[in-house]
Amino acid sequence: MRPAVQPGHSEPSVAGLAALVLAAGTSSRMGEFKPLLPLAGISAFERCISLFRAAGVAEVIAVLGHRADELRPLAERYGARCVMNTQFDQGMYSSIVAGSRALPDWAKGAFVLPADTPLVRATTIRQLAEAFDPRQEGVVYPVFAGHRGHPPLIAQSILAEAARDEASGPLFALLARHEHRAVDLPVADEAIHMDMDTPADYFALVALETRRDIPTAAECEAILAARHVNEAVIRHSRKVAEVAQRVAFALKSTGLILNTELVQAAALLHDLAKGEADHASVGATILRSMDFPKVAEVVGAHTDLGLSFALDEKAIVYLADKLVRGEQSASIAERFQPALDRFSGDPVAHQAAERRMRTAMEIAFAVERRLGSPLSFVACEESNSTYRQISASIAHQVVNG
Repeated sequence: MRPAVQPGHSEPSVAGLAALVLAAGTSSRMGEFKPLLPLAGISAFERCISLFRAAGVAEVIAVLGHRADELRPLAERYGARCVMNTQFDQGMYSSIVAGSRALPDWAKGAFVLPADTPLVRATTIRQLAEAFDPRQEGVVYPVFAGHRGHPPLIAQSILAEAARDEASGPLFALLARHEHRAVDLPVADEAIHMDMDTPADYFALVALETRRDIPTAAECEAILAARHVNEAVIRHSRKVAEVAQRVAFALKSTGLILNTELVQAAALLHDLAKGEADHASVGATILRSMDFPKVAEVVGAHTDLGLSFALDEKAIVYLADKLVRGEQSASIAERFQPALDRFSGDPVAHQAAERRMRTAMEIAFAVERRLGSPLSFVACEESNSTYRQISASIAHQVVNG
């Protein structure tokens, strides 16, 4: 296996690549026909095809067998080409053989995705395409949490072995012979491991689908690792996420509508580009390129929200960041004092720091009014913390400016 590579951030081309969506089996272990199980209004089968369409893959081949008449019109709706596997009862490898024989001559490689793995992100497909080098005639595997998942991107020369039926399968045996040309690509996509072998698996996918535009905590950690974020910054971000979650859940208990998953993800990723000029904007740009626009909006606002704010996810992450210094809880004044001292000789920068501090205090005051209790009761787990006098300090400074 060649050394692991990191995902790039430019828009890769998927030209010259095809995709095989394998949907020929009987779903005997599941008890339901997996390709037709619904996910947010469409079937799992349709989700797989639309995934490749969204990533820009022009040639999508749906390999059908069991209940093909029900799947064919769905495939055609998304412009996929259908091929039949008349030997689908012999297992998944027979579908790979049928699909490989249908690949166009121009295809330099193909993604291979079982129809029961429907929530892979289009960003993952584009990253795999960027990492694929057809001259190596190998395989690119998506990797999450140290383990490979679906879909591998396999060179045409390897799939040609299956097309000629020179190997009897299973797929891993075919790919094992080419392990020396394999590349592992870390991706922030937990769904590469999530299939639907059991009802519990299916319900887990249903739950995950509702937040596909917001990365899970594990996916956030993968993003931070891929960007080589400093470990001290990561520890700070974890602490900010803890504080932000406590505040968000407390506010939500009062009836305030908040997306706590968005709060957690944005807090974990708020310093994604720390060290770069205007790191909030740079981090937001990175996250938009990864198809996380909601998170990008919150991250982009975490350094300078302005005095006009709503008590929403942006305000909570902004406040939480100002209640943590390094990895420790701190008062707002303690958090800002180093900046105020540093900019003492720069009136413009000093005024900007004062404005940001006042915004944090205004948000804290609004949280306390909503909760009817001191912020320290929810923002800090330690009963005797530096927050003990924060309420009086906030009230005094907000009222007296």
